[in-house]
Amino acid sequence: MRLILALRKKAHYGWAIFGLSFINLTVEGGIKNSEPVFFVALLNTFGAGAAATAALFSVAGLVGAFSAPFLGRFLDNAGPKVMFSLAGFVILLGWLASSLATDLWQLFILYSVIEAIGQTSVSSFSNTAVLAPWFPNTTGRVLGLADSGNPTGQLIFTPLASVLVASFGWRASYQIFGSIFFLLVTPANFLFQRPYKLLQSRAESPVNSTKVDTNVPDLKVRIPSDLSNPLSLSIRDLLALWEVWVLVTTRIFGGIGNQIIRLHLVAFFLIAGYSPLEAGSVIGVTGLLNMVGRPVTGALSDRFGREVCYTVTMAMFISSIILVLLFGGGERLWPLVIYVGLAGLSEGTMGLIVGAKATDIFPPNILGSAMGLVEIGRGIGIAVGPVLGGLLFDISGNYTVAFTISIIFTLLSICSIWFLRIGSVHPRSSP
Repeated sequence: MRLILALRKKAHYGWAIFGLSFINLTVEGGIKNSEPVFFVALLNTFGAGAAATAALFSVAGLVGAFSAPFLGRFLDNAGPKVMFSLAGFVILLGWLASSLATDLWQLFILYSVIEAIGQTSVSSFSNTAVLAPWFPNTTGRVLGLADSGNPTGQLIFTPLASVLVASFGWRASYQIFGSIFFLLVTPANFLFQRPYKLLQSRAESPVNSTKVDTNVPDLKVRIPSDLSNPLSLSIRDLLALWEVWVLVTTRIFGGIGNQIIRLHLVAFFLIAGYSPLEAGSVIGVTGLLNMVGRPVTGALSDRFGREVCYTVTMAMFISSIILVLLFGGGERLWPLVIYVGLAGLSEGTMGLIVGAKATDIFPPNILGSAMGLVEIGRGIGIAVGPVLGGLLFDISGNYTVAFTISIIFTLLSICSIWFLRIGSVHPRSSP
């Protein structure tokens, strides 16, 4: 207890919040990236077919998307300590209950609903809302560093899932994972988590001064509620803001463009003639580079602007797709290497930059609600992208059309985010 009190008295407590956000996002990345391992195990156990089994994770994405606005409002009202601590319990319940399922339909409730709500609670939208106000002038850099927790979770938990499933089966693995995630999330957040306060003592002031005002100066005027009281602000009030719709649209277009490729990437490289080892290595190496790409992109977005960095990173992503479409083949390894470099540095930066842009626009006390609405776009991308990619493959017999559509959606997302710059005619003001 003395240690806790001592830490709370230290200046720049935002770094403690950063550490908690990194842990939370590591858990979220571990859950998300272990799904392919459990997919195979569930497919073999229940024999319901690939489509029905894959639907578990699509439904989970939709549940997460449409629960996010309510979770964001809960975050604004109850605070991060309560929400993240409860999230650990919900994650534990979802995994333990799922391990007892005797039929696939039960998992649509236990995993796709219960666990999905817990996972969404600790995802990037909530941690962005909690962490960003503590670092107002280096928001992108700090969010990028914290967001590297996601690929860290991928590196730790994906191979661990493979070992556990092979050794003990998926049911015991579910129980082990649920316990690990609970222990990582709940105790630490319960002990150390605290909300950002607009008025703090000097010793606890946010790092690098303050930024409470928005990129759109008349935002407060256009919200028909008292911004000092998030309880008075309804989701309908936020939906009346064009900035919210632009961010949601950006996430939808970008999410579909990314997810069309993500699930089918290994299959694409196998069809192109690459070995299973080469195709599988793409994901692993991309994850490693992603740990570098996110912090660097976040820092650059602070310096050059969110829209500029979003355009550059998405252009890298598009270039990687065009490269493998035109030159990819098992006899040529260099397109694969360049793809890994371009995709690795740009993968995952979409949500990071959109989240940072949201912190530029919305005040801290309603940021959770706003980010919750933006998260809907991500969920739609997760739900639509993989299915669309598979459908286009079934129709055409290859992934050329699907990957071309991915490029189109990504270009649309670039156009969408620039509407925020066009609509904001005044420079950012300081409080």
